[in-house]
Amino acid sequence: MKTNRLFLVSLFLVYLPLVSLGQDKPKIQYTIGLGSTLDRTNSVWGVNFSNELNVNLRKRTSFNLGLTFYQSLFSTSPTSLAQEPGGKNKDQSSGLFISPTLKYDILQRPSGFKLAFAIGPSLQLGGDTFQPLYFTGAPTQPYTVNKYQRLGLLAELEAEWKSKNPNIKNAVSISAYGVGEIFPWYFNLTYKLRFGLGKN
Repeated sequence: MKTNRLFLVSLFLVYLPLVSLGQDKPKIQYTIGLGSTLDRTNSVWGVNFSNELNVNLRKRTSFNLGLTFYQSLFSTSPTSLAQEPGGKNKDQSSGLFISPTLKYDILQRPSGFKLAFAIGPSLQLGGDTFQPLYFTGAPTQPYTVNKYQRLGLLAELEAEWKSKNPNIKNAVSISAYGVGEIFPWYFNLTYKLRFGLGKN
C-alpha cells in the first residue's frame, strides 16, 4: 500500500513540471555534486556522486530530477566487521538513486543566498553485504547479501550562494533517504556546483 502511494506521488512530481512548461519558460540548471554518505543500518561510510536537472517552476518552487550513485568505503564500527583469513572484510553497501523532488526556497536573500527544502520519492537500485552480529557482539557466518529495487522517501535541506561566475552557484546539502519504518537509512552531506542552462 505504501509502495502504491509513493508511486502515485512519483507520477505527480514527474507530470507537474510538464504542465508548468506549457505556462512559463523556466530557467533550467544542471547540478553536479560530491560528498559523503553514512549507511546507518550497516554502519559504513561511503562517497556519493550526484547529478541533478533543476527546472524553476515559480519564484520559490522548482522541480529536480536527481541521479545519485553511492558506494561504501569503510566501517564506522570496526568491531562489527568480520575479517577473512587474508584480512579482508566484505561488509559494504551501494546504490543508484533516481529521485524526482519538489524544492521550495524557505529563505531568499538579496545577496543571492537561498535556503531550500526538497522532498519526494526515490528509487534505489543496489544492495548490501554484511555479517550479522548477535548479543555477544561476535560476527557469525555466513555473510548476508541483499539486493534492492525499492521505493523510498528523500528529504533534503540545501543552502545555495553565488560564486564569482554569475552562471555558476555553490551549494551544500544535507539529505536523508528512508524506506519502510527506517528513516533515515542513508544520510548524505554533499557539496554541489550548479550551472545555468536557460534564461529566466
